[in-house]
Amino acid sequence: MDNEELPKLLGDCVHCGFCLPTCPTYVLWGEEMDSPRGRIHLMEQHHEGAPLSAPMVQHFDACLGCMACVTSCPSGVQYDRLIEMTRAEVEREHPRPLPERALREAIFRLFPYPNRLRALRGPLRAYQKSGLDKLIRRSGVLERLSPSLAAMERLAPPLSHSPRLPERVAA
Repeated sequence: MDNEELPKLLGDCVHCGFCLPTCPTYVLWGEEMDSPRGRIHLMEQHHEGAPLSAPMVQHFDACLGCMACVTSCPSGVQYDRLIEMTRAEVEREHPRPLPERALREAIFRLFPYPNRLRALRGPLRAYQKSGLDKLIRRSGVLERLSPSLAAMERLAPPLSHSPRLPERVAA
């Protein structure tokens, strides 16, 4: 990372640990590198010349971007700026495997657009009603092809027709 702003931003972190209990990924996994403090340490390593390794990128990708750490930081670390700059660097420097690129492309072309998501409700409902979802889960084929896609499939809510809301509801 060549940005002149980066060393100052990295230097703001005093590694106090106040961010740890506010970070969902740290709370879930208990892994230091999946905390803001740990990711800042990785950012410092990269700034000092360490290449962006796949495990390093995995820790940056795991950040939810919730920014709960920003409000809990007594030193005023601008983690939002740091992770934003780092993610841009990752996209420029780190070659991702084709299946990962394809999945990320699908996610970025689908999830930010409510109308595209709505358009998928019908096919998803048909997939669930046909029983194909149960068959695919039992076979484990999706898990072998793409564990990420299999996780997304397991998280898909069961769809049914939405009940019509009344035009007016009394207080």
